[in-house]
Amino acid sequence: MITLTPLSASAASSSSSEPVCYFLELDGARILLDLGQRDYRASAARGDWSYEEKVRELAPTLSLVLLSHSPAPYLSLYPYARAHWGLKCPVYATQPTVEMGRVVCLSEAESWRAECAVPMDEDEDDEAGGGADAHADGAENANGAGAIEVDGEEQQQRQQGKRRRLKGPFVPTVEEIHEAFDWIKAIRYNQPLHLGGDLSHLLLTPFPSGHVLGGTLFKIRSPTSGTILYAVGMNHTGERHVDGLVTGQRGAAGYADDIRRPDVLLVEAGRADIVAAKRRAREAALLDVVNATLENDRSVLMPCDAAPRLLELLVLLDQHWHFKASRDRRWNYPLCLVSRTAQDMAAFARSLIEWMGGVVREGDDVLESRRNKRRQVVSEHGVLDFRHVRFFDTPAALLQAHGLGQPKVVLAVPPSLSHGPSRWLFTAMAGQAGNAIVLTTRGEDGTLGRTLYDAWVAATGTAWGTGALGPAAVPALPGLQVEMDAKVPLAGAELEAHVEAERARKEREHAQAAAAERGRRMLEADDLDSDSDDSDAGEVDGMLERGAGASGRGGAADADGAGANANAFAGETDDRQMSFDIFVKGQQTRTAGRGATTDGATRFRMFPMVARGRKVDAYGEGLDIGQWVRKGREIEEEGETEEVRAAKRKKEEEEDKAKQPPEPPSKFVSETVDVALRASVWYVDMEGQHDGQAIKTIVSDLQPRKLVLVRSTPGPTQTLLNFFSPRFAPTDVFCTSTGERVTVGEHVQSYSLQLGDSIAGLVKWSRFEGYDVAMVDGKIAFAAGSTVPTLEAGTVVLPPAAPEPKPEADGDGGGEGAGEGARVDAVTEEVAVKTEAEATGEAGATAEAIADGTVVAVPAAAERAPASSPSSPASAPSAKRPIETRATAAAARAPLPLPTSLYIGDLRLLVLKARLGALPVPIPAEFAGEGTLLCGPGLGDVHAAKAQTRAGQVVAVRKVGEGEVTIEGAAGKVYYDVRRELYASYAQVMRA
Repeated sequence: MITLTPLSASAASSSSSEPVCYFLELDGARILLDLGQRDYRASAARGDWSYEEKVRELAPTLSLVLLSHSPAPYLSLYPYARAHWGLKCPVYATQPTVEMGRVVCLSEAESWRAECAVPMDEDEDDEAGGGADAHADGAENANGAGAIEVDGEEQQQRQQGKRRRLKGPFVPTVEEIHEAFDWIKAIRYNQPLHLGGDLSHLLLTPFPSGHVLGGTLFKIRSPTSGTILYAVGMNHTGERHVDGLVTGQRGAAGYADDIRRPDVLLVEAGRADIVAAKRRAREAALLDVVNATLENDRSVLMPCDAAPRLLELLVLLDQHWHFKASRDRRWNYPLCLVSRTAQDMAAFARSLIEWMGGVVREGDDVLESRRNKRRQVVSEHGVLDFRHVRFFDTPAALLQAHGLGQPKVVLAVPPSLSHGPSRWLFTAMAGQAGNAIVLTTRGEDGTLGRTLYDAWVAATGTAWGTGALGPAAVPALPGLQVEMDAKVPLAGAELEAHVEAERARKEREHAQAAAAERGRRMLEADDLDSDSDDSDAGEVDGMLERGAGASGRGGAADADGAGANANAFAGETDDRQMSFDIFVKGQQTRTAGRGATTDGATRFRMFPMVARGRKVDAYGEGLDIGQWVRKGREIEEEGETEEVRAAKRKKEEEEDKAKQPPEPPSKFVSETVDVALRASVWYVDMEGQHDGQAIKTIVSDLQPRKLVLVRSTPGPTQTLLNFFSPRFAPTDVFCTSTGERVTVGEHVQSYSLQLGDSIAGLVKWSRFEGYDVAMVDGKIAFAAGSTVPTLEAGTVVLPPAAPEPKPEADGDGGGEGAGEGARVDAVTEEVAVKTEAEATGEAGATAEAIADGTVVAVPAAAERAPASSPSSPASAPSAKRPIETRATAAAARAPLPLPTSLYIGDLRLLVLKARLGALPVPIPAEFAGEGTLLCGPGLGDVHAAKAQTRAGQVVAVRKVGEGEVTIEGAAGKVYYDVRRELYASYAQVMRA
């Protein structure tokens, strides 16, 4: 049974820009599909954290997390959830998704933390503000279990009160991001993965989605619930750096193998009403806008994401720059990318070429000129060299290299313009007439990017999704105000106050550390032996007595001097404890013992020193472990080679370089900037996703048994429902809403069988929709001590079943004879038996138990029973006669004959045509009417007047009816090739 709960981005969402996250329950497994997050500024302005609350509640109980794509709406909440909400389950994604997702999260977190203050985590807030609660909890625990039970409700209310303090945005740190993505287990396309632990019954297979590099469609197979295909974020056509879902997969009809015919398909419906323009038309229009703006000595600003879709823009623009520079030496306009993680993204992309397609795979190290077809060597990285792209970390570094008035093309993150370099550069470039702001995505609701897009639509009248590319225009946005956040260094009185506060804080920390160290040393002193040896104590007391006698024999001046010296150690009175200017270990007084005075006067030790002896236990003198560790380290250093030492030194140097200088004291400030928008705004769809016609075709080709629509608004959802209503029953299509729990399918019982040695070699397996199918005919036997039955061949004679132990009845005269009768019943269970005495027979005869047409030899009861048994007396003449056990008429009926072979599947002539075209020697095929496919080289023989009559040249494949296909044609090579491919399109199951 499959249960799906959309936590966000359902089929009835109010916005198309919600983060992607779905909770799937499958055979006891709790799986989370994607874990995205809204834009930081948009979520803070919205103030609704219900989605994050649901994720926090589910995080500790999850069994598995699957991340399908690397953009922020798919995975940006994952690092924070793992670091703060107890998400410790296994996480799977492709290697490009791991690396590009890391870059995206680092770029978002670093740019936001560089401008805005991040609120304290709720756990830290509880520790800082909930000290009284923690103290009260400790007091309740100290009072015993009874107090905990009485105040349990109060504690629960207190915990709920703490959980209500959840407030975002939820921005992870750099360390949390690296730790989270290092935890992910990388998987590869088309490679089934058997999950471990409690998920060992599930099989996970990733397939390419075509949306971004490493984008994945997850197929989950369950033995009881069937297969589930999670298909969110698809692109049917290939692009410059990645292949599409349909193109380049080399499967049936262009799809990847084993992706078709899932039991449940989870697919997004948000773009069902979209009519997308051709990719070449969109790219040509984008380059025209760039060329026109640069030729007018103006600049272009392109907000873009940090990694996933940025690669497509970089490849396109870098190739365009290479083409223009090779033909026009005056083309020296800078192509700039402003991002903190841009160079890391480029390095990761160059290491993931095997995952790419398009021109990246076709020309790794060469570029082909369209005009003269000559090949030009570029570099070892090919089109990913980006030699025309200049990388900058901050807008200030960009303007220092290229002034604000210099014509240039700038790509800046993020695409929403909510923070970071793109927001700052917009305020700087939007006021210059002639500049162009090119939007490659519509942006998230509530962001500056979405505001500009809506204004462009209102100014041009171009509706989104109509297939038209509107013109660039200056939208009417009077009084546009942009809130700018920044982190500025402290100066003047604020800096002095901060330094003074830091000095006071450090003094408090040092004082606390000194007090803690003093307490530790006092505890160590208390652990030592408080008394020295008796001889040492006697010597010290004797010295004190001699000193007191000498002072008594002196004059008044001596007495005063002695008193002064004594008060320097003992104080004004003898009862006060001795005080030194350094800590004295073992600071105790002596009032008794050998050497003590008879008047009970207090004696002190003369010197602040305690003699420590060797520590000896039952095994002898204790060892100095530190000495052994130091010696081992010295031996390792002596055995190191020069290469190892050089590598260590290099690593230390790199770590020293990586260490950044301490950040100066700073503060966060916010100001509102009035922007007079004079630059033109233009939108082109470069998101790389499917359109309405593509999603309808893909779903029809995949042929799912049940369909679940997600990530859509009510309008596109209804469009898909109307389109699929003739193809699906109303009970097979599910439209979810946020938080609604939908149950798909029914619970199916599954049983396990073990193939015996007699039948394992006879089974002929066939592949069908990801399953291995075979037809067998045999017997089921239960081995002793095993709960899994064994399937043996029908010709094997099975041993009798083991008897079930039954308590013997007292006084019924059954004895052992009754036990033998029970054994006969066990052999012939669920089969009616008939016993009759034969007139003749021998004592060693056997009984025949016929069950389901199988004859099993069973020893006669009379032979097994002893002669003295009351139930079978030796004098009885029938005791030596055999007992014949036969099946009743119901069991004696002959079994139904099984066919020698089966063909499982549904023939599609389009698929057969594709298979014939993929042969080493392709066979041409053309449709001739409905349900007829003509195949053979005779179709292309224009010189032969009667090509169709030539033997073996043309073969016709016709679908006559449901489950019936005919092949017509003369016997020959073409006929047998077509028949072989026709059989291969089915799962041929042969009888074992």
